Amino acid sequence: MISSEQNSNGVSPLTTGQTSKCRFSINREEICYLQWVIEAYDGMASMRTVNPKTGEIEISIAPGCREEILSLINHLKEEGIIHVRDKKAD
Repeated sequence: MISSEQNSNGVSPLTTGQTSKCRFSINREEICYLQWVIEAYDGMASMRTVNPKTGEIEISIAPGCREEILSLINHLKEEGIIHVRDKKAD
C-alpha cells in the first residue's frame, strides 16, 4: 500500500513547501493513462515523467489532497491497472 511514508513499493515522498511529491516507477505503457487520470482530478495533483525509458514519474500533490491521491494510486494498483515497481536507490 502506498502511504505518506517511504515503503516497499518504492514510493519516496519528498516535501517542497506545502506541495508534497511522490516519485516511483510504473510500466512505460501506463504513463499516459496515469497522467490522464491524475490530471482529471482538477487542481489536486499533476504528474511529470522523470525518465520515460524506466517509467520513473513524479506526482506533485496539492496541500490537503495527499491521502486522496495516494488512495487513488493504491486503488489503480490493486485493480492491476498500474504496476508500481520498486524504485532503485540512487
